[in-house]
Amino acid sequence: MTQIRLQVVGFPDSDDEERADLAWRLREEMLDRGVDDVSHPSIPAPAGAKGGAVEWAQLVVTLVGTLPPMVMALQAWLGRHPKAAVTLEIDGDKLTLENASDADQRRLVETFLARHGGG
Repeated sequence: MTQIRLQVVGFPDSDDEERADLAWRLREEMLDRGVDDVSHPSIPAPAGAKGGAVEWAQLVVTLVGTLPPMVMALQAWLGRHPKAAVTLEIDGDKLTLENASDADQRRLVETFLARHGGG
């Protein structure tokens, strides 16, 4: 099992609320494509924070099966949000996807996951 933390960076001018909305859409895309375990992480709110938009812009994906559903969901979501970016993180190692072709995205994600024993 591989656990991946996704941070929806959004667009260059995205605020926390927009990133949270984009993360919700990405989560729905993944669930629709058969990714079984997609949740929001449990992280403490920063001191003085009034809302939870920061954690809602993050997703935790646990890959139990195969990689293709997650990659297809990421590609479809990035295709509809071409100027947006998503950062994948496993054990502190990060990969940011933005402005890459579908083939490059797939290769980058597969290589990233293989480095961590996933995929």
